[in-house]
Amino acid sequence: MFIPQWYPSRLKNDFTKGPFNRELALAASLFDDVSVLSFQVIGKGIPGIRLEHYNDENIPTYEALYTASPLKGNRLLIPHFLRKCIQILIEQNGRPDLIHTQDAFSYPVMKAIKGMGIPYVVSQHWDAVGRRILDQKTIKQLRIAFGNAKIVLAVDLNAEKDYKHYGIKANVNRLPNVLNVDIFKPGVDIEPERSLLHVSNFQEKKRFPDIVQAYKILLSTYSDVSLHVVGDGVGRSYMEKRANNELPEGSFAFHGFMEKQELAKLMQKCKGFVFPSSYESFGCVLMEAMACECPVLTTRAGGIPSVVKEGEGIFVEVGDIDAIAAGMVKLIEGTHGLDMKKISLDVRERFNREAVGKILHEAHLEAVGLAVIPLQGI
Repeated sequence: MFIPQWYPSRLKNDFTKGPFNRELALAASLFDDVSVLSFQVIGKGIPGIRLEHYNDENIPTYEALYTASPLKGNRLLIPHFLRKCIQILIEQNGRPDLIHTQDAFSYPVMKAIKGMGIPYVVSQHWDAVGRRILDQKTIKQLRIAFGNAKIVLAVDLNAEKDYKHYGIKANVNRLPNVLNVDIFKPGVDIEPERSLLHVSNFQEKKRFPDIVQAYKILLSTYSDVSLHVVGDGVGRSYMEKRANNELPEGSFAFHGFMEKQELAKLMQKCKGFVFPSSYESFGCVLMEAMACECPVLTTRAGGIPSVVKEGEGIFVEVGDIDAIAAGMVKLIEGTHGLDMKKISLDVRERFNREAVGKILHEAHLEAVGLAVIPLQGI
Protein backbone atom coordinates (compact mmCIF):
# COMPACT_ATOMS: atom_id res chain seq x y z
CA MET A 1 0.00 0.00 0.00
CA PHE A 2 1.37 3.41 -1.03
CA ILE A 3 0.65 6.22 1.46
CA PRO A 4 2.48 9.21 -0.07
CA GLN A 5 2.89 12.73 1.26
CA TRP A 6 1.89 14.24 -2.10
CA TYR A 7 -0.40 12.67 -4.69
CA PRO A 8 -2.62 13.91 -7.53
CA SER A 9 -6.25 14.22 -6.47
CA ARG A 10 -9.01 13.23 -8.86
CA LEU A 11 -11.70 14.37 -6.43
CA LYS A 12 -10.08 17.79 -5.92
CA ASN A 13 -9.24 17.98 -9.64
CA ASP A 14 -5.61 18.72 -8.80
CA PHE A 15 -3.12 16.69 -10.82
CA THR A 16 -0.07 18.86 -10.10
CA LYS A 17 0.62 17.53 -6.60
CA GLY A 18 3.14 14.69 -6.63
CA PRO A 19 2.59 13.19 -10.10
CA PHE A 20 5.94 11.38 -9.67
CA ASN A 21 4.38 9.37 -6.82
CA ARG A 22 1.60 8.22 -9.10
CA GLU A 23 4.22 7.13 -11.63
CA LEU A 24 6.02 5.16 -8.90
CA ALA A 25 2.78 3.40 -7.96
CA LEU A 26 2.09 2.57 -11.61
CA ALA A 27 5.65 1.25 -12.01
CA ALA A 28 5.35 -0.92 -8.89
CA SER A 29 1.98 -2.27 -10.07
CA LEU A 30 3.71 -3.96 -13.02
CA PHE A 31 5.20 -6.48 -10.57
CA ASP A 32 3.13 -6.34 -7.37
CA ASP A 33 -0.44 -5.82 -6.19
CA VAL A 34 -0.61 -2.12 -5.36
CA SER A 35 -3.17 0.14 -3.72
CA VAL A 36 -2.89 3.83 -2.83
CA LEU A 37 -4.15 5.72 0.21
CA SER A 38 -3.88 9.43 -0.54
CA PHE A 39 -4.34 11.82 2.39
CA GLN A 40 -5.90 15.09 1.17
CA VAL A 41 -6.69 18.13 3.34
CA ILE A 42 -9.94 19.66 2.05
CA GLY A 43 -10.49 22.53 4.48
CA LYS A 44 -10.95 23.49 8.11
CA GLY A 45 -13.80 22.79 10.48
CA ILE A 46 -14.75 19.98 12.82
CA PRO A 47 -11.92 17.44 12.44
CA GLY A 48 -13.00 14.40 10.48
CA ILE A 49 -12.29 12.23 7.50
CA ARG A 50 -14.10 10.32 4.77
CA LEU A 51 -12.82 7.76 2.30
CA GLU A 52 -13.57 7.91 -1.42
CA HIS A 53 -12.55 5.16 -3.83
CA TYR A 54 -11.76 4.95 -7.53
CA ASN A 55 -9.62 2.80 -9.83
CA ASP A 56 -6.66 4.46 -11.51
CA GLU A 57 -5.33 2.24 -14.32
CA ASN A 58 -6.43 -0.78 -12.26
CA ILE A 59 -4.82 0.55 -9.06
CA PRO A 60 -7.38 0.77 -6.21
CA THR A 61 -7.00 4.36 -5.04
CA TYR A 62 -8.52 5.74 -1.85
CA GLU A 63 -8.62 9.44 -1.11
CA ALA A 64 -8.80 10.20 2.60
CA LEU A 65 -10.46 13.62 2.58
CA TYR A 66 -9.46 15.27 5.85
CA THR A 67 -11.13 18.27 7.43
CA ALA A 68 -8.54 19.91 9.64
CA SER A 69 -9.18 21.71 12.88
CA PRO A 70 -8.82 25.51 12.73
CA LEU A 71 -6.99 25.20 16.06
CA LYS A 72 -3.49 23.90 16.70
CA GLY A 73 -2.94 20.20 17.13
CA ASN A 74 -3.68 18.81 13.66
CA ARG A 75 -0.35 17.01 13.57
CA LEU A 76 -1.48 15.01 16.59
CA LEU A 77 -4.79 14.10 14.94
CA ILE A 78 -3.42 12.95 11.56
CA PRO A 79 -2.00 9.60 12.81
CA HIS A 80 -5.33 8.91 14.53
CA PHE A 81 -7.35 9.43 11.35
CA LEU A 82 -4.76 7.64 9.23
CA ARG A 83 -5.03 4.63 11.49
CA LYS A 84 -8.82 4.62 11.09
CA CYS A 85 -8.47 4.64 7.32
CA ILE A 86 -5.91 1.85 7.32
CA GLN A 87 -8.10 -0.26 9.61
CA ILE A 88 -11.08 0.21 7.28
CA LEU A 89 -9.01 -0.83 4.26
CA ILE A 90 -7.66 -3.87 6.12
CA GLU A 91 -11.23 -4.93 6.94
CA GLN A 92 -12.22 -4.52 3.28
CA ASN A 93 -9.14 -5.82 1.49
CA GLY A 94 -6.92 -7.60 3.98
CA ARG A 95 -3.68 -6.62 5.66
CA PRO A 96 -1.00 -5.19 3.35
CA ASP A 97 2.38 -6.91 3.35
CA LEU A 98 4.15 -3.57 3.19
CA ILE A 99 3.49 0.17 3.29
CA HIS A 100 5.44 2.51 1.03
CA THR A 101 5.30 6.06 2.36
CA GLN A 102 7.18 9.28 1.63
CA ASP A 103 9.43 11.88 3.24
CA ALA A 104 8.09 13.63 6.36
CA PHE A 105 4.75 11.80 6.09
CA SER A 106 6.63 8.68 7.16
CA TYR A 107 6.43 9.87 10.77
CA PRO A 108 2.61 10.03 11.10
CA VAL A 109 2.35 6.82 9.03
CA MET A 110 4.79 5.10 11.42
CA LYS A 111 2.67 6.22 14.38
CA ALA A 112 -0.57 5.19 12.64
CA ILE A 113 0.57 1.59 12.08
CA LYS A 114 2.19 1.15 15.48
CA GLY A 115 1.42 -2.33 16.81
CA MET A 116 0.02 -3.57 13.48
CA GLY A 117 3.18 -5.44 12.56
CA ILE A 118 3.30 -3.93 9.05
CA PRO A 119 6.79 -3.04 7.79
CA TYR A 120 7.29 0.14 5.82
CA VAL A 121 9.72 1.73 3.38
CA VAL A 122 10.16 5.44 2.65
CA SER A 123 10.89 7.17 -0.63
CA GLN A 124 12.66 10.47 -0.11
CA HIS A 125 12.16 13.25 -2.66
CA TRP A 126 11.84 16.39 -0.53
CA ASP A 127 14.46 18.95 -1.57
CA ALA A 128 14.51 20.56 1.88
CA VAL A 129 16.55 17.56 3.03
CA GLY A 130 19.32 18.14 0.50
CA ARG A 131 19.21 21.90 0.94
CA ARG A 132 19.70 21.28 4.68
CA ILE A 133 16.98 23.64 5.81
CA LEU A 134 15.01 21.27 8.06
CA ASP A 135 13.89 22.50 11.48
CA GLN A 136 14.86 20.59 14.61
CA LYS A 137 11.41 19.05 15.10
CA THR A 138 11.38 17.61 11.60
CA ILE A 139 14.95 16.33 11.96
CA LYS A 140 13.98 14.51 15.15
CA GLN A 141 10.95 12.94 13.45
CA LEU A 142 12.93 11.84 10.40
CA ARG A 143 15.58 10.27 12.63
CA ILE A 144 12.87 8.11 14.15
CA ALA A 145 10.83 7.40 11.01
CA PHE A 146 13.77 6.79 8.66
CA GLY A 147 15.62 4.82 11.32
CA ASN A 148 12.70 2.43 11.76
CA ALA A 149 12.01 2.03 8.04
CA LYS A 150 13.18 -1.18 6.41
CA ILE A 151 14.63 0.84 3.53
CA VAL A 152 14.81 4.52 2.61
CA LEU A 153 14.71 4.93 -1.18
CA ALA A 154 16.35 8.24 -2.04
CA VAL A 155 16.31 9.97 -5.44
CA ASP A 156 19.22 12.28 -4.56
CA LEU A 157 22.77 11.03 -5.12
CA ASN A 158 23.91 12.86 -1.99
CA ALA A 159 21.25 11.48 0.37
CA GLU A 160 23.59 9.52 2.61
CA LYS A 161 25.78 12.60 3.16
CA ASP A 162 22.68 14.65 3.97
CA TYR A 163 21.41 12.05 6.43
CA LYS A 164 24.80 11.95 8.14
CA HIS A 165 24.65 15.74 8.46
CA TYR A 166 21.31 15.40 10.30
CA GLY A 167 22.33 12.37 12.36
CA ILE A 168 19.82 10.16 10.53
CA LYS A 169 20.75 6.47 10.46
CA ALA A 170 18.95 4.52 7.77
CA ASN A 171 19.28 1.67 5.29
CA VAL A 172 19.53 3.70 2.07
CA ASN A 173 19.01 2.56 -1.53
CA ARG A 174 18.86 4.65 -4.70
CA LEU A 175 15.54 5.18 -6.50
CA PRO A 176 15.11 7.15 -9.73
CA ASN A 177 11.84 8.78 -10.66
CA VAL A 178 9.77 7.35 -13.52
CA LEU A 179 9.62 8.57 -17.10
CA ASN A 180 6.39 8.04 -19.04
CA VAL A 181 7.90 6.97 -22.36
CA ASP A 182 4.49 6.86 -24.02
CA ILE A 183 4.35 10.65 -23.67
CA PHE A 184 7.97 11.80 -23.58
CA LYS A 185 9.60 10.54 -26.76
CA PRO A 186 11.11 11.97 -29.93
CA GLY A 187 8.75 13.79 -32.24
CA VAL A 188 8.04 12.59 -35.76
CA ASP A 189 8.93 14.89 -38.65
CA ILE A 190 9.19 17.94 -36.37
CA GLU A 191 11.56 20.74 -37.37
CA PRO A 192 12.82 22.44 -34.17
CA GLU A 193 11.97 26.13 -33.96
CA ARG A 194 14.44 28.79 -32.80
CA SER A 195 13.18 28.76 -29.24
CA LEU A 196 14.24 27.77 -25.73
CA LEU A 197 12.14 26.28 -22.95
CA HIS A 198 12.11 26.54 -19.16
CA VAL A 199 9.70 24.69 -16.84
CA SER A 200 9.36 26.09 -13.34
CA ASN A 201 7.38 26.51 -10.13
CA PHE A 202 9.29 29.82 -9.79
CA GLN A 203 10.88 29.00 -6.46
CA GLU A 204 14.13 30.81 -5.78
CA LYS A 205 16.17 27.64 -6.43
CA LYS A 206 14.99 27.61 -10.08
CA ARG A 207 16.97 30.85 -10.59
CA PHE A 208 14.66 32.22 -13.25
CA PRO A 209 16.25 35.71 -13.01
CA ASP A 210 19.51 34.09 -14.25
CA ILE A 211 17.63 32.91 -17.33
CA VAL A 212 16.28 36.42 -17.96
CA GLN A 213 19.75 37.96 -17.72
CA ALA A 214 21.35 35.34 -19.96
CA TYR A 215 18.50 35.53 -22.45
CA LYS A 216 19.02 39.31 -22.74
CA ILE A 217 22.62 38.61 -23.77
CA LEU A 218 21.45 36.02 -26.31
CA LEU A 219 18.94 38.48 -27.81
CA SER A 220 21.70 41.00 -28.47
CA THR A 221 22.98 38.59 -31.14
CA TYR A 222 19.93 36.52 -32.03
CA SER A 223 16.85 38.73 -32.04
CA ASP A 224 14.67 36.13 -33.75
CA VAL A 225 14.62 33.54 -30.93
CA SER A 226 11.86 33.05 -28.38
CA LEU A 227 11.63 31.78 -24.80
CA HIS A 228 8.77 29.55 -23.61
CA VAL A 229 8.11 29.46 -19.87
CA VAL A 230 5.83 26.70 -18.55
CA GLY A 231 4.55 26.27 -15.01
CA ASP A 232 2.91 28.05 -12.14
CA GLY A 233 3.57 28.96 -8.53
CA VAL A 234 3.45 31.76 -6.00
CA GLY A 235 6.41 33.52 -7.63
CA ARG A 236 5.06 33.49 -11.16
CA SER A 237 3.47 36.95 -11.15
CA TYR A 238 6.70 38.59 -9.96
CA MET A 239 8.83 36.72 -12.49
CA GLU A 240 6.43 37.50 -15.30
CA LYS A 241 6.52 41.18 -14.34
CA ARG A 242 10.31 41.07 -14.32
CA ALA A 243 10.40 39.52 -17.77
CA ASN A 244 7.98 42.17 -19.06
CA ASN A 245 10.25 44.90 -17.69
CA GLU A 246 13.54 43.49 -18.97
CA LEU A 247 12.83 41.58 -22.19
CA PRO A 248 11.53 42.80 -25.56
CA GLU A 249 7.82 42.36 -26.12
CA GLY A 250 7.06 39.23 -28.09
CA SER A 251 10.36 37.53 -27.28
CA PHE A 252 8.88 35.28 -24.58
CA ALA A 253 5.63 33.61 -23.53
CA PHE A 254 4.38 32.40 -20.13
CA HIS A 255 2.07 29.41 -20.66
CA GLY A 256 1.14 28.53 -17.08
CA PHE A 257 0.44 24.90 -16.16
CA MET A 258 0.55 22.57 -19.16
CA GLU A 259 -0.62 18.96 -19.42
CA LYS A 260 2.17 16.43 -19.95
CA GLN A 261 1.12 15.67 -23.53
CA GLU A 262 1.28 19.35 -24.49
CA LEU A 263 4.57 19.83 -22.65
CA ALA A 264 6.09 16.94 -24.59
CA LYS A 265 5.05 18.51 -27.90
CA LEU A 266 6.71 21.77 -26.87
CA MET A 267 9.89 19.94 -25.85
CA GLN A 268 9.98 18.18 -29.22
CA LYS A 269 10.03 21.44 -31.15
CA CYS A 270 12.30 23.63 -28.98
CA LYS A 271 16.04 23.90 -29.66
CA GLY A 272 16.92 23.52 -26.02
CA PHE A 273 15.79 23.24 -22.40
CA VAL A 274 17.31 25.67 -19.86
CA PHE A 275 17.31 24.62 -16.20
CA PRO A 276 20.10 26.34 -14.16
CA SER A 277 18.80 25.37 -10.69
CA SER A 278 20.77 25.85 -7.51
CA TYR A 279 19.31 22.58 -6.18
CA GLU A 280 17.17 19.67 -7.38
CA SER A 281 16.74 16.37 -5.61
CA PHE A 282 16.25 14.79 -9.05
CA GLY A 283 14.82 16.94 -11.85
CA CYS A 284 12.08 15.02 -13.67
CA VAL A 285 11.70 17.67 -16.39
CA LEU A 286 15.33 17.10 -17.40
CA MET A 287 14.76 13.44 -18.26
CA GLU A 288 11.50 14.37 -19.97
CA ALA A 289 13.25 16.92 -22.19
CA MET A 290 16.11 14.56 -23.06
CA ALA A 291 13.64 11.78 -23.90
CA CYS A 292 12.09 14.19 -26.42
CA GLU A 293 15.56 14.77 -27.96
CA CYS A 294 15.57 18.31 -26.57
CA PRO A 295 19.15 19.12 -25.41
CA VAL A 296 19.45 20.47 -21.87
CA LEU A 297 21.51 23.17 -20.18
CA THR A 298 21.72 22.68 -16.43
CA THR A 299 23.97 22.55 -13.34
CA ARG A 300 25.50 19.76 -11.29
CA ALA A 301 23.47 20.75 -8.21
CA GLY A 302 21.97 18.09 -5.95
CA GLY A 303 20.75 14.98 -7.74
CA ILE A 304 20.88 16.41 -11.27
CA PRO A 305 23.99 14.36 -12.24
CA SER A 306 21.98 11.18 -11.64
CA VAL A 307 19.65 12.31 -14.42
CA VAL A 308 22.02 14.13 -16.78
CA LYS A 309 25.28 12.23 -17.02
CA GLU A 310 28.51 13.79 -18.26
CA GLY A 311 28.24 14.20 -22.02
CA GLU A 312 24.45 14.26 -21.95
CA GLY A 313 23.98 18.01 -21.45
CA ILE A 314 25.60 21.42 -21.23
CA PHE A 315 26.71 22.01 -17.63
CA VAL A 316 27.25 25.46 -16.10
CA GLU A 317 28.06 26.67 -12.61
CA VAL A 318 25.14 27.99 -10.56
CA GLY A 319 24.71 31.73 -11.17
CA ASP A 320 27.20 31.98 -14.08
CA ILE A 321 25.16 34.23 -16.39
CA ASP A 322 27.80 34.41 -19.12
CA ALA A 323 28.10 30.61 -19.23
CA ILE A 324 24.32 30.24 -19.42
CA ALA A 325 24.19 32.75 -22.29
CA ALA A 326 27.03 30.94 -24.09
CA GLY A 327 25.19 27.65 -23.61
CA MET A 328 22.02 29.18 -25.02
CA VAL A 329 23.98 30.15 -28.14
CA LYS A 330 25.12 26.52 -28.56
CA LEU A 331 21.53 25.32 -28.18
CA ILE A 332 20.17 27.76 -30.75
CA GLU A 333 23.04 27.15 -33.21
CA GLY A 334 22.97 23.39 -32.65
CA THR A 335 26.71 23.39 -31.90
CA HIS A 336 26.40 21.63 -28.52
CA GLY A 337 27.80 18.36 -29.89
CA LEU A 338 25.25 16.20 -28.05
CA ASP A 339 24.03 12.98 -29.69
CA MET A 340 20.38 13.45 -28.80
CA LYS A 341 19.17 10.23 -30.44
CA LYS A 342 21.54 8.19 -28.29
CA ILE A 343 20.81 10.27 -25.18
CA SER A 344 17.06 9.94 -25.66
CA LEU A 345 17.30 6.16 -26.00
CA ASP A 346 19.52 5.88 -22.90
CA VAL A 347 17.18 8.01 -20.79
CA ARG A 348 14.11 6.09 -21.90
CA GLU A 349 15.81 2.79 -21.05
CA ARG A 350 17.02 3.95 -17.61
CA PHE A 351 13.85 5.57 -16.34
CA ASN A 352 10.87 3.80 -17.93
CA ARG A 353 8.19 2.22 -15.75
CA GLU A 354 9.53 -1.31 -16.15
CA ALA A 355 13.08 -0.34 -15.16
CA VAL A 356 12.01 1.59 -12.05
CA GLY A 357 9.30 -0.96 -11.26
CA LYS A 358 11.98 -3.63 -11.04
CA ILE A 359 13.96 -1.52 -8.55
CA LEU A 360 10.83 -1.02 -6.45
CA HIS A 361 9.88 -4.71 -6.63
CA GLU A 362 13.30 -5.82 -5.40
CA ALA A 363 13.33 -3.22 -2.61
CA HIS A 364 9.86 -4.24 -1.49
CA LEU A 365 10.82 -7.93 -1.45
CA GLU A 366 13.89 -7.11 0.64
CA ALA A 367 11.77 -5.06 3.04
CA VAL A 368 9.45 -8.00 3.77
CA GLY A 369 12.34 -10.44 4.05
CA LEU A 370 11.82 -12.33 0.80
CA ALA A 371 14.57 -13.35 -1.60
CA VAL A 372 14.89 -11.35 -4.78
CA ILE A 373 14.04 -13.55 -7.76
CA PRO A 374 15.48 -12.35 -11.11
CA LEU A 375 12.70 -11.01 -13.32
CA GLN A 376 12.48 -12.39 -16.83
CA GLY A 377 12.49 -10.09 -19.84
CA ILE A 378 13.72 -7.00 -17.97
